[in-house]
Amino acid sequence: MTSSTDRAPPTQWRWDRFDAKHSTSLAWASRNCVGRDGNLLSNQQAMQRRVLQDVKAASHIIAVELHKLLHDAAKITGMTYRCKITQHILPCINSKDIRQAWMQDGGEANLQRLAWMFYYYGTEIHKLGNSNLTHGEWVEQKV
Repeated sequence: MTSSTDRAPPTQWRWDRFDAKHSTSLAWASRNCVGRDGNLLSNQQAMQRRVLQDVKAASHIIAVELHKLLHDAAKITGMTYRCKITQHILPCINSKDIRQAWMQDGGEANLQRLAWMFYYYGTEIHKLGNSNLTHGEWVEQKV
């Protein structure tokens, strides 16, 4: 049995050297894996796997948040579409429904809804995300 002092410290990687626009490679991992065991292939591969997992997780979070943003905007504007199968009028809940609503009715009301969703709502939510205000503080400011 080994004591906690006999264990090697975990190998760390330099977060500031991560380029989100390019895929990571084993060569990239070998250049950026630091620590006492940073030159070990297994540590470099582990770091590369972790970075790729983080990229996938971040991409998933972004996609989910964009779907929520579109759902909320469609709900606020009351955007609807006609179901092809049942012919019922249904609320838009995703981007496919929003597209369908636009394809079925390109009138002025839907144009105004889309303009509000993408130009006003999107930019205001973006501003809110970049500010240090909480949602409650932001609402108070707007009122």
